[in-house]
Amino acid sequence: MRTDAGMPGFQEMGFGAFFGVPQPPSGHTHDSIELSVFEGGRVTMLYGGREVVVPPNRLVVHWGMLPHQMLRREPAARVVGIHVPLAWALQWSLPAALVARLLDLDLLVEPRRAAPCGDLALLRDWHRLLTAPGSSGADIVLAETRARLLRLAASMAGRPAAPVLPATGFARALRHVVAHFREPLRIADVAGAAGISPRHLTRTFARCTGQSVNGYITHLRLAYAKRLLAVGDAKILDVIHAAGFTCAAQFYRLFREQTGVTPRHYRLTAAGTPAARPAIND
Repeated sequence: MRTDAGMPGFQEMGFGAFFGVPQPPSGHTHDSIELSVFEGGRVTMLYGGREVVVPPNRLVVHWGMLPHQMLRREPAARVVGIHVPLAWALQWSLPAALVARLLDLDLLVEPRRAAPCGDLALLRDWHRLLTAPGSSGADIVLAETRARLLRLAASMAGRPAAPVLPATGFARALRHVVAHFREPLRIADVAGAAGISPRHLTRTFARCTGQSVNGYITHLRLAYAKRLLAVGDAKILDVIHAAGFTCAAQFYRLFREQTGVTPRHYRLTAAGTPAARPAIND
């Protein structure tokens, strides 16, 4: 087993598409569900310290908190894919077995698919919808992404279960935070659920994500709140409470720091607009 070179840097991806020649950066993490397909050649990736050779035209799905980087690629290899913030995907009522695999930092590689369409064609279309000037295809892509994940869950149910590796303390901590971030949550609670000491938790979290436990909890709450603002008409105070904040003043301050606007302005303008990323080094 290999280890990622250096500390995996945490990147804020948001919702958007990417396409291009994969480059070999240092290992990194992000808090999005990533769906990608390589085309034109095989690529050797490092996922969580494990080398994986990914053939072309195969859908690869994982939660970005699994440290990942490219090691080698065949000359013609390209990649196309999308990122969907985890907090958005959690509102999709996906099958529990699929969510558990993703939150356990599992890597899902689907067999090559031809019907109803190939995954390469599907992701190319998503990239087109999200990056075309003036495109309003975000809702289409999100709906089709949810549908593709439901198909993935159904295909998983029809295959023998993959061997499950024992979850690390970090993975157990992540899973507990994701399951309970909308509730009052202390570092001691997370450490207890992960079976590690609070000190070990804070060090491991900083090393693996580049941020604190409380910082990550806040990140999830803000992402959840932004999606509620984008797709519904709930009162802002109700959104604040639904996302796990107990202090409205703190929420408004953190929201403005992250977005530069008020929640009301966010709702009235480009809430949920995808971040166009036509080229990548992922």
